[in-house]
Amino acid sequence: MSEKEFMWKMRVRIFKEADKKEMSVVGLCKKYGVSRSWYYKWKRRRDKYGEEGLKPKVRGKPNMPNRVPKRIENQILNFVKEYPTYGPERIEADFQKNPVVSSKDLYKIIIH
Repeated sequence: MSEKEFMWKMRVRIFKEADKKEMSVVGLCKKYGVSRSWYYKWKRRRDKYGEEGLKPKVRGKPNMPNRVPKRIENQILNFVKEYPTYGPERIEADFQKNPVVSSKDLYKIIIH
């Protein structure tokens, strides 16, 4: 079971128990170790979207404005495949096609 699935099941369990009204919200929050503000935040989502609203949201990767363009990144990776023993500084010196790419940027590209 993934972490996201575990969290969703725990949230569903909390709200099923809350629907029984056998325990106060304070007692329920203490039992599960969550804050009341957390409970009410998720209650609003559950009321609006049902049990699907209790699932963790899928977040997209941020689009970084200073990222090296994919085309240049591919050129650098092809260069690295051709010369695998070169380090970032040597690649920066030899790869004069794009002077805007620093050795730090090259290092990030090579690592990922």
